[in-house]
Amino acid sequence: MAETLVTIHSIWRWLVLVGLIAALVYGFTRSSDTPPLDKSTGRPFSFALMILDIQILIGLLVWIAGSGWQLNVFLAWIHPVGMILALGLGHVLVGRATKSGRTGGYRAAAFGLLGTLIIVGGLIPSGAWF
Repeated sequence: MAETLVTIHSIWRWLVLVGLIAALVYGFTRSSDTPPLDKSTGRPFSFALMILDIQILIGLLVWIAGSGWQLNVFLAWIHPVGMILALGLGHVLVGRATKSGRTGGYRAAAFGLLGTLIIVGGLIPSGAWF
């Protein structure tokens, strides 16, 4: 079971990266005449975070099923805690930008996801990139 979850987790990471990058492009390409950011116009940001939510859930299942706390320090603690913090950062910053209800909220949300992407990219185990 744990090996299957690891495989799913490994494949899903590409969806996470594509989703975050697509939401970044969406956020940074909005112009000043775009409608203000709200729940309906912020769906790409929500979708990217939903993909990351699922990845974190799968990762936690991998951690529990595979006794992750017994692995090396990076895989046991730094990777999971850092990813949860990245997810929290993304949700907080995108949520604040969406609640602002202004056109500049797109850029604010995109910068929030950029920070999330940087943390996520930095915490992917080095042997897992390809």
